Amino acid sequence: MYKLFKRTHVPGIFEVQMSGACDTGIARDHNEDAIALQEDDGRGYHLAIVCDGMGGHSAGEIASAIAVQVIGEYLAANFGKAEIPELLRDAFTLANERIDDHAMANPAAQGMGCTCVAVLGIRDRFWVAHTGDSRAYRTRDGTVEQITVDHTMVQELVSQGLLTPEQAAVHPYRGRISRCLGHGQQKCDADVTEHVLDKGDNLLLCSDGLSDVVSNAEIAALVGQRDVRDASRRLIEAANKAGGPDNISAIVMRRMV
Repeated sequence: MYKLFKRTHVPGIFEVQMSGACDTGIARDHNEDAIALQEDDGRGYHLAIVCDGMGGHSAGEIASAIAVQVIGEYLAANFGKAEIPELLRDAFTLANERIDDHAMANPAAQGMGCTCVAVLGIRDRFWVAHTGDSRAYRTRDGTVEQITVDHTMVQELVSQGLLTPEQAAVHPYRGRISRCLGHGQQKCDADVTEHVLDKGDNLLLCSDGLSDVVSNAEIAALVGQRDVRDASRRLIEAANKAGGPDNISAIVMRRMV
């Protein structure tokens, strides 16, 4: 397991603490997830990213690494040049292109891709961009709200009223992705939504290695740990305790002031 910790703050006015952890899990022999945290370094924003690779062997791992790097670098180079939703969509589109370019140049990596969820925050406002089934949750006053909608075939059936959320949670095809970065998709259609982070709120970004096996009730309890570093670590431990069937990533962001 590796962990990251960052803090963005305006003393006495605003502070967000961020901690991330990423683990191979119990059932897998290598890790195709990637995470990144970036505190506000004077450009006015902070950023968190979780990617979950697919493609087998080293290909998924490469796709996740490309996505994390490209999205972070694009936002750093272009922040302030366009509205936030446009910036995030363009960053995801570029990551999609770079992953496919790598796959075309490396036949062994054909079909590689990754899911991705990213949060860009400016003070108490934050924007969530995602594609695939990596998720973002917000906890507030002990309640959990999933603020992303999975891009999966099963979720589409839920949205059409053909399956209940309870049926979807145990459906054998629940992991079949309908959108992602790379994987030969010529167009990246990321969803971007805007939200508010109140004092005491937590955000959780995670891969499906966590959300598939850790319940909302347990997420609420663990995200609320006194220290965000303990929160991200204990979320990983909970997923491994539940069998660790996949790679596991968790980033916890908390507004302190």
